[in-house]
Amino acid sequence: MKENHWRTYKTISLAVLAFAAVLPVCGVSFATESRPQDIQYIVLEGGGPDQGPGRDVTANFRSVARRFGAMPASSSRMVAYGVQQLRILSRSPEVVRRDVEQALDLAERTGIPVFLHVDSCYGWGAEDTANPEDAPPTRFWQHPEMREWDRFPDAEKLPERIPRPWFNWGPWCSPAPAIPAFGSPSLTAFASSQLDEGVLTPLVARLQQWRNRDLEHLFAGINIGWEVHVPDFGDPSLLRLIDRENGVVRAEAPRSARGIEMDRSFIGKQLGYASLHWRGWNEARLLQAAKQEGISREAKFRQLCYESMHDYMETLAKTCHDRGIASDRVYTHIVALATVKPASTTRPPIWTAVNRYSTAGFTMDNRGGARFNLHELVKQIREASGDQDVRFGMVESYFRLGDQIYVNDPEQCRQELESMFAAGASIQAFYGGFPLANRTPEAALSAIQAWLDAE
Repeated sequence: MKENHWRTYKTISLAVLAFAAVLPVCGVSFATESRPQDIQYIVLEGGGPDQGPGRDVTANFRSVARRFGAMPASSSRMVAYGVQQLRILSRSPEVVRRDVEQALDLAERTGIPVFLHVDSCYGWGAEDTANPEDAPPTRFWQHPEMREWDRFPDAEKLPERIPRPWFNWGPWCSPAPAIPAFGSPSLTAFASSQLDEGVLTPLVARLQQWRNRDLEHLFAGINIGWEVHVPDFGDPSLLRLIDRENGVVRAEAPRSARGIEMDRSFIGKQLGYASLHWRGWNEARLLQAAKQEGISREAKFRQLCYESMHDYMETLAKTCHDRGIASDRVYTHIVALATVKPASTTRPPIWTAVNRYSTAGFTMDNRGGARFNLHELVKQIREASGDQDVRFGMVESYFRLGDQIYVNDPEQCRQELESMFAAGASIQAFYGGFPLANRTPEAALSAIQAWLDAE
């Protein structure tokens, strides 16, 4: 990265954080003044370009339109298509903008609303930029202030060994050579700039046109996270998965990372040290603060990681707010496992997803691994926001997961959809359903149609 760009990102990041601190609790934008009526959306989200299945955005839009027809502007219930993996961390703003404009064009042509899902957490495809012009202006995985570590610097010498992300989504995934440090002001400013230039600039321009043509309903919202967390390679569930592989883990996705072997020296390590370091923390200060607060050093460490995750999502949400996107169309995204298990850096507490500029969003799947307690979820959102009328997004769930089909009874599925909306959901997004005719169970499609017809 050029030195002047580096300094620019530092300056922007500090300005963003300072401005957020002095804003009033309620911001007003032209979007909040002229938004459409409340709409409940069911989103069928396709696969991303580096993580499938169902990567063909054009075919996916058309299949949803063939099945359900164009959504009437006057309806309060709509089916939308979700465009996954807008790669703000691993592609140039021009590449991201083309992807966004394609989705907006298809929404307009088909009458199917679009839900935009940003990859602000993984950097999918970082190792797959054959055309240098497609690369981002800064490669966060090479930037000394933007990537995570498993330890604090030694006498201000930054760690040289950089861990890769590893997680199991069926296949083992390792999407980038490094993990974004959410607490780094440089990383936050870079991600905000990429979001603004690549996603929000074309989106805001199109929304201006749609408002004049009564088409604003075609924008279902934007997810600015993707299960935001700070990896803990000592998490028992991860260790069990590693043990199943006899200790040798090789990446199967994305395509550019296939065959890369996990560095065993990072197994058991907690990450997050870079996020703390760039916020002014070191081991001595960490120990002193833990002692003063009467908590363990590890508990204080986790608390600071939680704050970095919260602030990262809040800054991205504020970037949307500053461009006029209403908070009920912007979603954060973490797992909701902290409602049924103790919080950790891989299972952040619910309050980390709550901020004034967005609607809290969660992965929610009680048939799979992303379990949740709905009553506890609503309770904790209410406590964090201070709002009695709680709204949230079920921004990731499934009708099937891999070969496991969740839905066989259309009426039961319809009732589950109705119940989630009644509990406060404004959106329900389902992954892994494309190609539509092959991957989404017919019972689920029938349930969605019955839900639309019941308006």
